[in-house]
Amino acid sequence: MNEHEYYCFLKEFWKVTNDGFIIVDPNGVIVDINETYCEFLGKTREQVLGKPIGEVISTTSMYDVLSSARDGDDNVYLQPYGENDNASNVETHAVANRFCFFNEQGELLGAAAQMSFKERAAAMAYSIATEELNYYKRAYEESSEEDSGFSKILGNSEAMQKLKEKAMRVARKDFPVLITGETGTGKELFAQAIHRESSRRKKPIISINCASIPSELLESELFGYDEGAFTGAKKGGKIGKFQLADGGTIFLDEIGDLSLVLQAKLLRVLQEHEIEKVGGGKPIPIDVRFISATRQNLAEMVERGEFREDLYYRLNVVNIETLPLREHSTDILLYANHVLNALNAKYKTGHLLSDRVKYLLMCYKWPGNVRELINVITSAYATCDSYVIEEMDLPGRLVSGTAGNSVSQMKLSEMMNLHEAAIIRDALRRNNQNCKKTAEELGIDRSLLYRKMRKAGIAIHREIK
Repeated sequence: MNEHEYYCFLKEFWKVTNDGFIIVDPNGVIVDINETYCEFLGKTREQVLGKPIGEVISTTSMYDVLSSARDGDDNVYLQPYGENDNASNVETHAVANRFCFFNEQGELLGAAAQMSFKERAAAMAYSIATEELNYYKRAYEESSEEDSGFSKILGNSEAMQKLKEKAMRVARKDFPVLITGETGTGKELFAQAIHRESSRRKKPIISINCASIPSELLESELFGYDEGAFTGAKKGGKIGKFQLADGGTIFLDEIGDLSLVLQAKLLRVLQEHEIEKVGGGKPIPIDVRFISATRQNLAEMVERGEFREDLYYRLNVVNIETLPLREHSTDILLYANHVLNALNAKYKTGHLLSDRVKYLLMCYKWPGNVRELINVITSAYATCDSYVIEEMDLPGRLVSGTAGNSVSQMKLSEMMNLHEAAIIRDALRRNNQNCKKTAEELGIDRSLLYRKMRKAGIAIHREIK
């Protein structure tokens, strides 16, 4: 290997090594530096080359090495990860090897230093994981301040009340829960509520959608990986969702989309209460509660060989089946008014639903459930040109979708509630939203009027001129 080939080899080595290298001339001016050291300093090569080393590294001992013309001893020290805004502020230990080099006449040509960042990769991985965990904690704490437990899950119907009562009983016991139901029925809301009512509520709930991440990436997301586990793996590796959820709850949404290979790995976690990172051989103990959700029929998938039977029974200790909106239709107007009131509050308006619109909302079958209802109300609110949302403001699919339905399909109590709400709303309009005058006109106490208004989801909205 000639001198030029050796130099090329050395430059390539500098690019791939995790150690930092720097070379200075006899005056301490930097003549070369590799990318690893630049990254550590938070600077580019252009910012460093040609500068006195003391301007770049204020704590350098290189001048001592040059003045004594003697190699520096190995020494371990704590140094900030960079000295400007572009660098990380994680601290790390480094082992420094400093040495001088001379020409054939014994004249000093300069000095070099090799910095081995022994804990650098681990510190980076820990910092990233801590930042992610803090994000989940902040999000959970902020949501907990606004709502606790099941208060976010609306529904006054008997069916919804029974479902919430069952979920509340389940929340207080640390068993795995499988939440099943159609799309748009609030499966994630129930998972969040169960966690908040559990003994693990002070720890985060970590959610991951098994259908939204490619199978080949999902394993590393769940279990994490060690450095060098595969091409493109981050230095220091990555902490997975299971470790982030330690002490709390992991929510596996769309569990039916999990591959059979990952199903086997998940089963082991449930049995052994430990995980192994991708590329790692050391078991890591974890303590998490499992909540899973799916829109699919897992029992049928088991029969077809698409889902492991042993995993199914491990996950399905308790089943919570969320309700399609058509099965608790008395809550439709409650949800619609809740969405509308939120929009009114956000945009400082006073929009109302006409009685015809209420009737159409009650008659529609809602194949998309609450998610579709939110879409319909938001769309109607955005397009209506008066403060009363009318039939013309509704999407065509909703009007045509109710053509085959009739009032006779509604329960008597539902029809009476609609009629009573229409009477109260008309009276409020005539009395300019004055509840005292409205109650007098209707011949009822004001307290009874308030109860009926709450039941019907009627809020006071004076028309904004």
